[in-house]
Amino acid sequence: MKEVVILSGIPYHEIKDYFEKAAKPLCLEKYLGEKWEVALETSKDREYKNIRIPRTRIVFKGEEEAVDTAVQRYRRAFLRGGA
Repeated sequence: MKEVVILSGIPYHEIKDYFEKAAKPLCLEKYLGEKWEVALETSKDREYKNIRIPRTRIVFKGEEEAVDTAVQRYRRAFLRGGA
């Protein structure tokens, strides 16, 4: 079994929307994919002067290949470039 933890600054509602489409909800913040599951844990936003950065801990668990694929798809879905 493999576990991958991602500390994300993406807004929680965007992450939740992604997993509601990509996996089956198990409970409020846990989703089940094919041979993997993910848990979302929110923390208080970080604040730097006038900037608020959301904080979500995303924990993937499951079979190694399935977790690697799920993480890769997640990262690709939220890949953003600067201006």
